[in-house]
Amino acid sequence: MIKVLFFAHLREMAGTNSVEVPLGDMALASDLLTGLKGYVPDALLNELQDQSAMVSINHRYAGWQGQLEEGAEVGILPPVSGG
Repeated sequence: MIKVLFFAHLREMAGTNSVEVPLGDMALASDLLTGLKGYVPDALLNELQDQSAMVSINHRYAGWQGQLEEGAEVGILPPVSGG
């Protein structure tokens, strides 16, 4: 299983702080874009499609090409702007 945490408005869109999904055939964080289907609203998946959100794996920024492994904790954070 992989635990996926959502932050800020992405948490509101998900309707939950986190979900757990089976690793299955997912190898990269980008595979979550399909692996989360059925676990979160489609509106959230559509929001994530451009991959502008930041991804951490096990508390380290990893990006959408980060490698997933069984038991990983993945954070999905909205992009940050400001000065």
